Amino acid sequence: MIKNLQEEIEKFRITQIEIQIEKHKHLLSEDALLQCYLVMINQNLQVALKEYIIQLLDYAKNLPLPSNNELAVAFSQSFIPINTPFIKKFKQVKKIIEKVNLNVLNHFRKIYDEMRNIQCKKMEQQIKENDFSKCVCAIYQKTKTPKSIPNAIIIICFMCRFQFHNTCLRYKIKDGQPSFVCPQCILMNMDPLHKVENILAFLTLETRSQSEKSTTMNFTLNQVELNQSIDIRCIRLDGYRYEQSWPDIGDLMINGIKVVQFKPLKVNSSLKYRKDEYYTIKNPKQGQYRIVLRSQSSNLNDRKNFQIKTDQLFYFGAFLIQEISSTELIQQYQFDKSKWVNTQQMKDNIWMYSNLNQSVDIAVNKISVSLICQITTLPIKIPCRGILCEHIQCFCLDSFCKFIESLTQKKWSCPVCKRICLDFYIDGYQYSILEFLQNQKTNKQSKLSFEQQVSNINFDKNGHYLDNFIDGSQLKFTPGRNYFNEIYQQKKQIKEDQMVKL
Repeated sequence: MIKNLQEEIEKFRITQIEIQIEKHKHLLSEDALLQCYLVMINQNLQVALKEYIIQLLDYAKNLPLPSNNELAVAFSQSFIPINTPFIKKFKQVKKIIEKVNLNVLNHFRKIYDEMRNIQCKKMEQQIKENDFSKCVCAIYQKTKTPKSIPNAIIIICFMCRFQFHNTCLRYKIKDGQPSFVCPQCILMNMDPLHKVENILAFLTLETRSQSEKSTTMNFTLNQVELNQSIDIRCIRLDGYRYEQSWPDIGDLMINGIKVVQFKPLKVNSSLKYRKDEYYTIKNPKQGQYRIVLRSQSSNLNDRKNFQIKTDQLFYFGAFLIQEISSTELIQQYQFDKSKWVNTQQMKDNIWMYSNLNQSVDIAVNKISVSLICQITTLPIKIPCRGILCEHIQCFCLDSFCKFIESLTQKKWSCPVCKRICLDFYIDGYQYSILEFLQNQKTNKQSKLSFEQQVSNINFDKNGHYLDNFIDGSQLKFTPGRNYFNEIYQQKKQIKEDQMVKL
C-alpha cells in the first residue's frame, strides 16, 4: 500500500509540474535560472511528499482522524516559501508553483478521503462487535458481550471508545452534553500526579437503606518499584458529578484491618456533599491483598438527621500508581507530540466554535482571549485546556499543575469552566503567538509591553490572529488528537438533530 501510494503521488507530481511548465514556457525569461529553481522545487517536493505520506499513514492507524484539510495544510507548509525575493522577481514562477501545489493538494485530499472512509468502516465494525466489557452488566456477568438490556441507550466513552448502557451507569443523557466519560477512565485519570501503572481490580457496589452491602476485591502484588503505591478510588454513579466519593455510611477494610470509616454529613451541614479523598497504601509490600468496601444500613432516624442517600451505585477500583512531581508531569506533556493540537486544527476549531455559538440575531465576528494566567496573573507559559473543555480561552499548564500539587485536597477542575480535567492538550497556535510576541519584545518591535499584548488576543471568526501577521512557517506543526473538534462535531450533530425535530 505504501509503495503504491508513493508511486501514485510521484507520478502525479511530475505530471503536474510538466503540464504547468509547458503551459507557461513562452511567458518565461532567463530559462537557465528557472530550470535551477525548478530543480530546487523538485527536491523540496520530494522531501515534503515523503513527510506527508508518513504523517498520512501514521494518522490512518489511529482513530479519530483529523479534519479533512489538516494534513494538506501541514504538507503545504513544507514547501519553499513563495514570498521570496526570487519569486517576487519572477511572478510567473509563483503562479506555476501555486497551481502545482493546489493540484497536488487536491489530489492528496482525495486519497485522504478514501483512507478516512476505510477507517470509518473499521470503526463501524468495532461497534458491531458489541464490546461492553467495561460496562457494569459485563462485570456482573463476566463477559464482554452481555445480554441486551431493554430500553437502554448505547453510549461510547469519549476517552477509551468502549461501549456502555446508559441505564447500567445511571447516566442521564442531556442535550448539549455529548462528552460522556466512563467510570474506569475517570478513576484512572482523576489525579495526573498519581500516574496509573497497572489496574489491579474493578468492582461495583449498590447500597440499600435496609441492609448492609459489601463487595470484595482480591489481587496479588508480585513486584513493587520505588515510589510506587496502591490507590483505592471510588466514585458515585449519580449521572452528573463523577468525583471521588465513598458511600455515605460504611467503611473500607484492607486485609481485615479497617482503614477508613465513612460518616455521613449532618442535615444542617453547610456542605452540599462530603469532600472525600481516595485512599493510598504507601510503600506496599508484595503479596495478596483483600479489599472490602462496605455500606452499612441506616434507619429512618439516621436519614432524618444525616444526609444519607439510598439506592446508590458506586464504582471503585485499585491501581498500582507512580507518584510524580508537577515538574515531571509538565515535561511529559511538553515533549509528547500527541498532547499538542496544531495551528490549523485550532483555526478550524475557532471557526467551528464561532459558527455553533452564533444565533440568527447575533453574529460572532471576533473572539478575544487573554494569555494572562488566572492563577499567577502573569503571562501564560504553556497554554492548554482540559480534554472536556469547550472554550477557546486557555489556562497555564505550568502554574495550574504546581498550584494543584500544593493543595491537600486535589481537585483537577478547569479554572475557566470548572469541568474535570482528566487529561490536557497544549494549544500549539496560542503557544506560537506567545513565542511571536516574546520575540517582538526581545527585538523591541512593539511599543506595547509584552503583558499588554498578551492580555488581549483577537481572532476573527475563521481563527486568524487579527493583531499581527504570523507567517505559517513560524507556527509549529504538532499533530495530536483534536478533542475540541470532536466535542463540537457532536454538538453540531445534536443541534442539527434538534432542527430536524422542529
